Amino acid sequence: MFKLNKQLLMGIAAIGISTMGIVGYSSVAFSNDYSPPTAEQRAKFAAHMQQREAKLHDELKLTPAQEGAWKTFTDQEKSMFDKSAMHHPDKQDMAKMTAPERMDQRMEFMKKMQERMAEQSANLKKFYAVLTPEQQKIMDQHFSHEQHEHFGHHGDAPGMGNGPTNGTKN
Repeated sequence: MFKLNKQLLMGIAAIGISTMGIVGYSSVAFSNDYSPPTAEQRAKFAAHMQQREAKLHDELKLTPAQEGAWKTFTDQEKSMFDKSAMHHPDKQDMAKMTAPERMDQRMEFMKKMQERMAEQSANLKKFYAVLTPEQQKIMDQHFSHEQHEHFGHHGDAPGMGNGPTNGTKN
């Protein structure tokens, strides 16, 4: 009898600990602490993007015949950034919603993101088609780096396979 009670108690404790972990994770993973970027942050981001655009333009060494496609490509990218689906709903509005309503809101946000990415993909494919194989390699490298940067891997972080492992820069 004592052994059964002990096992039952251990099972209940395990379930309780698991439940606390899930609740703790969900409150962090789905918190409403998003604050929209300030005007200063948006300006800084736009300046950074302009520098990256200029650098890519120089690296591609575009011919005069390709300049029109470049302008179309960059104009469409800027247009998508301006009307970006990245505008999150207001914190106060989200706080008033029930959990299912918040989940629906997040799903709607993800749908908008998917539409935006489909537009970007089509835009990129059109521009990519006018590039030479050498220029395409440069674009491949650029977008590989961009994806890496997007997920927060900036610079030579140790253990990321792109820098020294002892934490020092060369």
